[in-house]
Amino acid sequence: MLKVSMKQLLGLALFIVLVFTLITPVSASSTITGNNSFETAHSAGYWKFSNMGTTILPENEDAAYFKFTANTGEKVYVRSSYQNQYQGMKVEIFNNSLQRISEGDTVINPNSLTPFIYGKADATANSQTFYIKVSRGSYTGDMYFTVSILDRIKTGSGTFNFSGTATNPGNTNLNPNGVDSSVISMDLRNNTSIPKLAKVRSITTSSTQTPSQGNVLHKVMSEQKINDWYTSTVTSATSGRYTISIQDNLDVAQKWNFKYNAKATARSTMTNVRATINYEYDVTDQF
Repeated sequence: MLKVSMKQLLGLALFIVLVFTLITPVSASSTITGNNSFETAHSAGYWKFSNMGTTILPENEDAAYFKFTANTGEKVYVRSSYQNQYQGMKVEIFNNSLQRISEGDTVINPNSLTPFIYGKADATANSQTFYIKVSRGSYTGDMYFTVSILDRIKTGSGTFNFSGTATNPGNTNLNPNGVDSSVISMDLRNNTSIPKLAKVRSITTSSTQTPSQGNVLHKVMSEQKINDWYTSTVTSATSGRYTISIQDNLDVAQKWNFKYNAKATARSTMTNVRATINYEYDVTDQF
């Protein structure tokens, strides 16, 4: 009786294993091979959902090809893993007319566990198709590598302090436009916390005015656009908001100036002036 039970249990266990084997889906990251021309390019689909496995480039083939789509305004980089013996390996990006728009053979992080090479693409239309060509270089054996498509644009923010005290003499002449204060500044050109070539998305300012007054407007100016002062869209002695956006193409890492406009007749000062800058940057500029 015990033998029969054990046989039944073994049979049941084998049945369960077989069922799970049959119903388990094939991984999206399965091996890629045979994609050795534009016509046979492996399709990664829309880049945000791409999940490509290891590519095998046989020793008798010179290149592997892939294709993907991206939408208007999206900026991506195509990254291929690399091994030290793959001298001359190269990534090229082509548009849907098969015109080369980018290539890269510089090895990034060559001494790390994850060295790679990359190329870039900027989409100018929805569902725009791009092709990737990964060439072997001088290596003669079978090659194994993984291609991924990643977002180049990242965002961040930082709060930075202006130096000194801004002084306003007071609007003693009752000028309806108010009176501007002295100018204080901050220099972010050597600030290592700011990513290279980061661009401003928005700026807000905060401060302490003594004495606190009404009808006060903060103003900021970048050295990139001399005499082009941005005036706060809100009236406040303690904060400022501006119509600055990514379209202004302002660098974060530069010298910034600040002053404030007051309509009160009494003299005042402004201290603890800070700017919170939201920015974006291209990760490939950091390589």
